[in-house]
Amino acid sequence: MNIGFIGTGAITTALVTGLCSANLRNLQIILSPRSRNRSVLLEKKYSQVDVAESNQGVVDNSEVVFLGFLPQQAEDILVPLRFMENQLVINLLGGTRNTRIEKLIDASCQICRAVPLPYCAERIGPVVLYPVNDTAVSLFNAIGTLVVPEREEHLEHLSVITALMAPYYQMLGEITDWAVQAGVQRKAAAGYTAAMYEALSSFAKKRPSGDMHKLADESMTPGGLNEMARRIVNEGSGYECLLRALDAVSKRVSGG
Repeated sequence: MNIGFIGTGAITTALVTGLCSANLRNLQIILSPRSRNRSVLLEKKYSQVDVAESNQGVVDNSEVVFLGFLPQQAEDILVPLRFMENQLVINLLGGTRNTRIEKLIDASCQICRAVPLPYCAERIGPVVLYPVNDTAVSLFNAIGTLVVPEREEHLEHLSVITALMAPYYQMLGEITDWAVQAGVQRKAAAGYTAAMYEALSSFAKKRPSGDMHKLADESMTPGGLNEMARRIVNEGSGYECLLRALDAVSKRVSGG
């Protein structure tokens, strides 16, 4: 299968890295010359990767074309290109619906929208996809856990949650710093903190009901340490700051 990428930013790099390490048979990846330094590095690193002379070269030689550039560049990049009928186009552009891509492409292509994240390079974590497409499913299942929402707007809501990556890492950093100040070696403090939250997330993911609030209640004993810690957090800014952040990001993504 020939897969092309127009745009070679961080997400494209993560996808290419994950796909090339997934041992998919007969995989050939064609990169656009955009961000040439990254493209050339990937070409040197993986035998499956070649750099095309132009964006049109990517389209002409690919069964599947990933769009991985900035959303505001969509019209300038897509309008001059000539796609093939029934070619699969995977839209990675933030805040850009499939109907927008359909209007800019000159052919009747199959269009899916996806939200992969940098951890795809390690072939872990969720990838949101809408709508279902067998080829897209096979590619994303090779590099992560597929999540298929019922509607495209639900994909947009889930994509807003990705803005909490930096706050999450900041939280881990603050916890690690506290342990370091108490005398624990930084590597040990960071390793334990990350591993504990990884285990908590793995346990929560298996929760059939999806009720995280109940899981929080079950993690406490009356008068215990977890109850005390949650009470102190709630007495401060609590978790409302996360909701404010999500609302602000959602408003910005929707053009507000």
